[in-house]
Amino acid sequence: MTSTPHQQARKAVHLGCAAAAGYAVLKAAWALGSTVGVRADAATWDDFLAGFGGPMIALWGTVLLALFASAILQSLVRPWGRRVPWRLRASLAWLGFAIMTPLGLLSLGHTLSAALAGKPFPLLAPAIYTWVYGCFLVLGLAFAITAWRTRNPEEASFSPSRPCHSTRFAAPLTDRQENR
Repeated sequence: MTSTPHQQARKAVHLGCAAAAGYAVLKAAWALGSTVGVRADAATWDDFLAGFGGPMIALWGTVLLALFASAILQSLVRPWGRRVPWRLRASLAWLGFAIMTPLGLLSLGHTLSAALAGKPFPLLAPAIYTWVYGCFLVLGLAFAITAWRTRNPEEASFSPSRPCHSTRFAAPLTDRQENR
């Protein structure tokens, strides 16, 4: 059974949103006071966060960015995304790919090589670095796959995950679809 480009894009969106959610959950947990994966003492951790603008920006700001990334992905495959010009949504997705994929790939490679070499990780556990950069890599690839598979927006068959009684977003049937 083959899948259509739109179905492939939706699967990529689900993976990308899961990666963004995984990243956001970790950052939200830290913002709420959890120290999961944090190896540094409280003073060092607070100094680290202060270097990025404090917990409000370093933690909650990145949670909002992860939610924004999910919204960009969803806008490419959901009917409500048609309200925003496709070129803008696709440009944001390609920008997300250009930023997140190299960052995730290079940082993940660096983390894994440092862990295999036995270098110390004084601030966070290696598993946390691996998790975060793995999320970045998956999110970046999801941006690219979704933007590529939805590059012909007029051919997209926006089918909601639940049956919809409204015909507001329904596309007219073509002769080919009527004969099925």
